Amino acid sequence: MSTIGFDTLRPAQLRRFPLVFYTAGLRLQQGLAEYVKDPANPDQLVMLSHNPVFTLGRNATTADIHVTPEFCEEQGVEIQATDRGGEVTYHGPGQIVVYPICNLVGGRQDVGRLVRGLEEAMIRTGSDFGVVADRLKGAPGIWVDTAKYRKGGGLEKLGAVGLHLSRWITTHGIAFNVEPNLAHFGWITPCGFTDKGVCSLRSLLEAAAPAFETAADRLQQHLCECLGLELQPSRTSSQSVNALTWRRGPDGPEVLMMLRVPSHGFWWQSVTGMMEPGESFEETAHRELMEETGLTGKLTPLFLQHTFWVDSSIIHFPDPEPRFNTETCFHMEVPYDLPVNLFLEEHSEFKWCGFKEAYDLMRWEGSRAALRLLQKELEKH
Repeated sequence: MSTIGFDTLRPAQLRRFPLVFYTAGLRLQQGLAEYVKDPANPDQLVMLSHNPVFTLGRNATTADIHVTPEFCEEQGVEIQATDRGGEVTYHGPGQIVVYPICNLVGGRQDVGRLVRGLEEAMIRTGSDFGVVADRLKGAPGIWVDTAKYRKGGGLEKLGAVGLHLSRWITTHGIAFNVEPNLAHFGWITPCGFTDKGVCSLRSLLEAAAPAFETAADRLQQHLCECLGLELQPSRTSSQSVNALTWRRGPDGPEVLMMLRVPSHGFWWQSVTGMMEPGESFEETAHRELMEETGLTGKLTPLFLQHTFWVDSSIIHFPDPEPRFNTETCFHMEVPYDLPVNLFLEEHSEFKWCGFKEAYDLMRWEGSRAALRLLQKELEKH
C-alpha cells in the first residue's frame, strides 16, 4: 500500500460511465456528497467523461475564455461556473474525469495527502505507458517535459486536479488526458498558465497511445492503491430510452411534448420509459410510444447514451444507496394526422412544438442534447 496517499483502507464503491453531462455531474456529486456524510456509508469514486465544457473555478474570470459565448455555442462547448478551486479548464470526450466523493473524517483529515494520492495515481498511469510525468511546485496536477517527446516541446499538463472541500467531504477531482480535442484548450488560458501547454497520451505517444478504456483500467487500479480504497459491490445502473417523437408540420418539424402529472414530476418531456427484462432498446421505445401516446412510427437511433444520478427526492427508494440510470436516445417520426391518445395517469396534456419551444420546455440535459442532434440531422435533409 502506498504512503503517497492514504494508507488506511476505507470502503468505497466505484462506478464507470461513458458520458455524464456536466450539469448532471454537478447534481451527481451533490447527491453522493450527502450520502457519504454518514461515515457508515462507503466513499464514492466515479469515473466518467463529460460533454465539451469550459468550467470556471473560484479563481477564474470570463477573460480566461478567449472566444465568445456565441462561438462556444456554435462549437457545442458549454460554459459552467463551479465551486472547485482553480481557474478555467476544459472537459470533453477522450478525457477521464474522476470524482472521488470522500468523507475524510476519522483520521484522514489531510487534503494535501489526498491531492498527492490523486497526482500519484495519474503519474503511475502515465508511467505504465512510458510517459514520465511529475509534480510542479505551485501548480497542482501532473506535468510532462514534452521536449523529450518532440522538438520544441516544453512543460505541458497531462492531468489536472481541482477539489472542493466542505466539512471534510470532497467533491470535484481530476481530469486525465487520454485523447481529448487539445484544440479546445487553445480557446482558454488553462488553469491560469500562459507559459505552459496541455498534452495527452495521444499527443505524446501517437499511434502507441493506449485505448481509452485501457488507460481507465490502469488509472482505476492506481487510484484505489493511492487513496486506500477497498472496493465494495455496487448496484448497476437501470436502463431507459428516450424517443423524441416528431412529425412534419406545415411550418417545419414539430416535436411532441407532454406534461407529467405532479406526482410524476410535473415537467415537460417527450416519450421516455424504463426497459423491461428481455427487451431491446428498440422494443422498449415502441412499447412506451404506444402506451403513452398510442402512436407508431419510424424509429431511428440518435447514437447518444448518457448516465445520470437518480434524485431520491423525486423517486423514493427503500434504501439510501445511490441509484443511476443510463438513457439511450432515439427519434421517432410519426404521420402528421395520427391522433395522440395520452396516458392520463402519467401526463396531463400535450402539444406539438417547434424546436426552440421544445428546447425551452425541456428540463434535462440529455433530452436537450438529443433534440439538438435531431435538429442537426433534419437540417441535413
